[in-house]
Amino acid sequence: MGDVARQSDLTHRILGMLADQPGLLLDQLLDHCPDATWNQVFAVVDRLSRGGEIRLTAKGMGRYHVDLHAAQHRPEIYK
Repeated sequence: MGDVARQSDLTHRILGMLADQPGLLLDQLLDHCPDATWNQVFAVVDRLSRGGEIRLTAKGMGRYHVDLHAAQHRPEIYK
């Protein structure tokens, strides 16, 4: 799978997980994506956060909470 296709697949998987749950720690997202590297997951989370689709909140000592932000009103588009 090419880089663009992998990033798109990972983006849909992450948004789907966040649509199903009220939010996850970044480490939990990583656990749910064993076929992706930390860098790949973080790149998607960073892009979605900068685009306003998700919210990334620092929880102290390197822990971050991730949840749907602007898109939370329409989570069905990610399933």
